[in-house]
Amino acid sequence: MFKKILVALDGSPFSENALHVAVDEARIRNAELHALYVVHHIVTHNMIYDRGVSAPEGNVNTYHEIMEEEAKKVLSHAEEVASDEGVSIITHFMIGDPRDLIVDFSEEIRADLIIVGSSGKSSLDRFFLGSVSSSVVEHSDITTIIVRN
Repeated sequence: MFKKILVALDGSPFSENALHVAVDEARIRNAELHALYVVHHIVTHNMIYDRGVSAPEGNVNTYHEIMEEEAKKVLSHAEEVASDEGVSIITHFMIGDPRDLIVDFSEEIRADLIIVGSSGKSSLDRFFLGSVSSSVVEHSDITTIIVRN
């Protein structure tokens, strides 16, 4: 039934669980697997400080570089997890609003399943940015699995 799966990652334990579910689904269904990491274009200070990373005050470009480096690590880890299970994975990185980009990208690649973690990053991010998983469920026309811890 599912031939193309998109998993959204953000480096949180919730997205790690989503990754494992996505890899299992892709292996079982022999589906194409895509992993997407989106750095929110509104980079807030709490994202940086929650992760214990420092950058010069107010330097948004530096924040984006730090978040891009984190994205590379998360996507590299996703490749390792998938490879260990004999699953190939195509990784993607974007900057923008994850609530929009996950849904838009799923349509672009014609995914028939989206898998997201139930929560990510800090609760303060969630307050300011809104729940990504809730937004994806609300706006996606395809089956979406929310993986809970």
